[in-house]
Amino acid sequence: MAALAGSGDPTVAPRLMAMLSEPDVPLRRSAVKALGAVGERAVQPLTERLASTDDLTVGSSCCKALAQVADQWTGLQFPDATLELLCHKALAPNPVVQITAVMALGEMGEPALPRLQKILREGDVAVQVACINALAGLGLEAAQADLQAQAADEAADRYVREAATAALARCSMARTRP
Repeated sequence: MAALAGSGDPTVAPRLMAMLSEPDVPLRRSAVKALGAVGERAVQPLTERLASTDDLTVGSSCCKALAQVADQWTGLQFPDATLELLCHKALAPNPVVQITAVMALGEMGEPALPRLQKILREGDVAVQVACINALAGLGLEAAQADLQAQAADEAADRYVREAATAALARCSMARTRP
C-alpha cells in the first residue's frame, strides 16, 4: 500500500478511498494509512466523503485518514472547510466519528486550536476528554491555558476536570525532559 501511495499514480487515491468501507479491518486500516502517505491529494476527497456519508465506519475511517495525512505531512495547511467539518462531526451525535474527528484535529496543529476550544466548550463529557488529550498534544501555551481553565472550572464535570489536571501534569513532565 505504501509503495502504491507513493507512486504518484492519480488513480491511487480513488482506489484507496473505495476501500474505506471494506469489511476486512486490516485491509481498511492499510488503506487509511496509505491515504496518509498520499498526502495533500487525499485531503479534498476525504473531506468530501466525510461530508457525504452517514456510515460510521466510513466516517471514522475518513477522520483517521485525515489524521494520518497530518501526521505524515507535518506542517501541511488543511483547508478551513476540512477543519470546520471535523469540528462539526466532533459535535454531532455519533460517538464513533466524534472521537476520531477530535483525534484528527489534534494532529493538525495550531490551526485546529479554535475548533478544539469550541469542542471543549460544547461537547459531551467523552468528547471533552478526547479534546483535552488533543489540546495537551498540541504543545501550545494557549492550549495549556484552556486546560488550566478547565481544571479549575468548578462547574465542569468532575471527570473532565480530572482529565484536564492529568493532561497538565503530562505537559509539565514533557517540558522537563532533557
